[in-house]
Amino acid sequence: MNAAKENLWKAFRGLVVVWIIGLAIGETLMAWGIGNWPILGSIQAHITADATTYLLWQGVVIYMLVGGAIVYSAFRFRASSMSDTAPPAYQTRTWAPFVVTWLVLSIGINLANTIYPGMVGLEQLWGIQLDTKNPLVVDVTAQQWKWTFSYPKQGVTDVSQLVVPEGRTIDFVLRTKDVMHDFWVPAWGEKKDVIPNEVRHLFITPTMLGTTATNPMLRVQCSLICGNGHPLMRAPVKVVTPADFKAWVANNSF
Repeated sequence: MNAAKENLWKAFRGLVVVWIIGLAIGETLMAWGIGNWPILGSIQAHITADATTYLLWQGVVIYMLVGGAIVYSAFRFRASSMSDTAPPAYQTRTWAPFVVTWLVLSIGINLANTIYPGMVGLEQLWGIQLDTKNPLVVDVTAQQWKWTFSYPKQGVTDVSQLVVPEGRTIDFVLRTKDVMHDFWVPAWGEKKDVIPNEVRHLFITPTMLGTTATNPMLRVQCSLICGNGHPLMRAPVKVVTPADFKAWVANNSF
């Protein structure tokens, strides 16, 4: 019995060493990846990026623990040589404290993630929508395979380029003329399916000036396969100052 316990603790210590080494490598790569994160061009993008990075950090910890256990077990309990054809030793253990701890941790992590970033992030996104008193309304029409935009309050209709002012919350009113599409500007951190016979809304508050020409993350892209022309279903975006937006409206309104 003592020998069995000693072997168990020896295996546990080895797993901890493998986990720590893997964790150091994984967290280093994560820090590098976050440092090279694509642009965050809206308030909503910062909210979703915070949630994503939190889950990625957590995922590295868990992945390295589970993956480390698999790698460690593969080496720790491997055959001693190519000529070793004897049946492998029976390595199964039923250790109640481990099973209970793993179960409690799994439930606790999932419940915690439901609260943060889940419920907290959604409350932040919905709060922006509810607190906005005078959003800029932009009608977005999707069809195979192009986007058109209209600004009903400004008298601008059916333009092929999306022009929006920095710092103002926009209510995108989404419709489709045919099949399902998906409205997505990568720099804004959110996207929403556009469904036939249904009007949907997406609220975005741009915080960064730019154009598709200066950064391709600022583009309208359909992210739902919608037919042969799907890869080309995109539209240019321009985020301008409020004064420049006013001038653009004056030049394009009827």
